[in-house]
Amino acid sequence: MLSIYKFPIIYIASFFLFIENAKAQNKKWTLEQCIEYALKHNIEVKKSANQIKALEIHKSTLKNNFLPNLNAGTSQKFAFGRSLNQNNMYENSNIQNSSFSISTELTLFSGFKRTISIKQNKYDLLASIADKKSIEDNITLNVTSAYFQILLNKEIQQIAEEQVKLTKEQIDNTTQLIETGKVPLSQLYEVKAQLANDELALTEARNSVRLAILDLAQLMELNKHETLDLVFEERDVTPINDMNPINIYHAAESCMPQVKKAYYNLQSKEKGIQIAKSAYYPSILLGAGITTGYYHYNNGISDTFKKQLNNNMQKSIYITINIPIFDRFSTHNQIKTARIEESNAKLSLINEQKTLYKNIEKTYIDAITSYEKYQATVKSVVATQEAHRYAIEKYAAGKSSVFEYNEQKIKLADALSQQTQAKYTFFLKEYILNYYSCYALD
Repeated sequence: MLSIYKFPIIYIASFFLFIENAKAQNKKWTLEQCIEYALKHNIEVKKSANQIKALEIHKSTLKNNFLPNLNAGTSQKFAFGRSLNQNNMYENSNIQNSSFSISTELTLFSGFKRTISIKQNKYDLLASIADKKSIEDNITLNVTSAYFQILLNKEIQQIAEEQVKLTKEQIDNTTQLIETGKVPLSQLYEVKAQLANDELALTEARNSVRLAILDLAQLMELNKHETLDLVFEERDVTPINDMNPINIYHAAESCMPQVKKAYYNLQSKEKGIQIAKSAYYPSILLGAGITTGYYHYNNGISDTFKKQLNNNMQKSIYITINIPIFDRFSTHNQIKTARIEESNAKLSLINEQKTLYKNIEKTYIDAITSYEKYQATVKSVVATQEAHRYAIEKYAAGKSSVFEYNEQKIKLADALSQQTQAKYTFFLKEYILNYYSCYALD
């Protein structure tokens, strides 16, 4: 049954959790703050941290294998009827037999297995640390992508809102033209139909913003996200001529966590082969022990407990050598399996290196393409804005149809959308290249 004294603790914990969430909702989030919050609360990061702790505990266990063990034991035996007494003669009596022992064993040699296992654990630990960093990098890049996606969708929403505003203005202008007899009434219905389409596009744009915010909130493990407000300092789109994908790769290939993880896994598998080979070596064990006992006979006189412990005490020291001769090819097959695992680890390392280069090269090409696309859309936006301004004047004078005006308005929206997409795609790819470059500088 749950104690009533636990409820205040639950309330207090819930209160502080509420306060933390409330603060998270009311603040304006920069990209760095989003990344920091996501890394702090991500479950996979916490699991990888626990894996590191487990390997550190295993490291301690492996080192402790060099220490001797120490065991103590006791037993109590009751015998009834005809039995063998302390003088090695059978008689009918009830006998109580108490025995005590203490022993220790120390492994002197085990084919270098313990030493190699510690080295293997070191590489496993380094691989786990690199894996944690790799998870953090993936979260960082995913949060960054989601962050820029929100900014993109918000600008698309603003473009859609501007389209609705322009169409409403067009309804007013069309109404005036109808009153002056410059255009037929049918054009007003066409404009209203266009307004419905624009409002539908605006609804879809708003929904895209909501979904993008939801994606970012889920990546951040943020419970409430309706008021998630982002801060982004607007800046110019500048070329990245100072970056070279080949130079970035050669500098970062030994620093990126996914490559380091594959390298440490390979080192661990190489140690695994040596561990498997250690089964061919003999093992040497040094042991020592002390045993004593106490006997009590119902049909005879027994010495005192203390005297018997001294008289019955036996001390021993021994060395055990175990020489493997034939183990049904078990060690042979374990070595072959370990070599296959080593081969797979080598292939994984090569694959990670190739994947890293492909990602850097593709990101660089995407950045160049988005920059060139942005420069092209700048000219396109200027031209379509001027064409749209002329279409407004022409329509207001009754010299063009609704279809012609809407066509220019849609071209303007498309040009602005393409410019926005190119801008934020460039910012994202530039951020990723800078991220790789930071590893190259480390």
